[in-house]
Amino acid sequence: MFFFITICFKATKLIQEELGLFPAVVFVFGILSFSGNSSSNDYNKEPNSNQIKTWKFSPENSLNKIGTDLVDVVLEKTLIAEYNLGISYSKDKKGESKYFPVSAYSSTSGITCGTLWIPKSIIVTQTNTKNKFEYSVNGEVEWKLLGLTLFTEIKEYKGIAKIK
Repeated sequence: MFFFITICFKATKLIQEELGLFPAVVFVFGILSFSGNSSSNDYNKEPNSNQIKTWKFSPENSLNKIGTDLVDVVLEKTLIAEYNLGISYSKDKKGESKYFPVSAYSSTSGITCGTLWIPKSIIVTQTNTKNKFEYSVNGEVEWKLLGLTLFTEIKEYKGIAKIK
């Protein structure tokens, strides 16, 4: 840790000498935002567990299902990160060749330093087409610096997920 801090001080001094004060300040804030970012995302975890928070659907169909499968949907893709939706679904045992959603979760991947995705609600419903689900995901993205929330952005995603 001491070695890393020493390298950061030397890098800041070199940046300040070569490029000026403003780029050095930007570098320091960048380093501080990485160090202030907590790697635990407790907002998107089940209570007392390391499992991602999951929304469950259709408990009345739980006895009439044949296996489960998963479809992944990219809700939003930025230059450095992705917001994803995972929908677990099953086929109706009654032979109607109809699929129904079992559960869903939302997560992020990529470089997410300085932001925190907090899904608030996920709704997945059947459509009239047998191999499509309609989804609605609502949540917040908290923009953080040094562990403090600077801005909260409300996100809403709606669309159709095509299943296999």
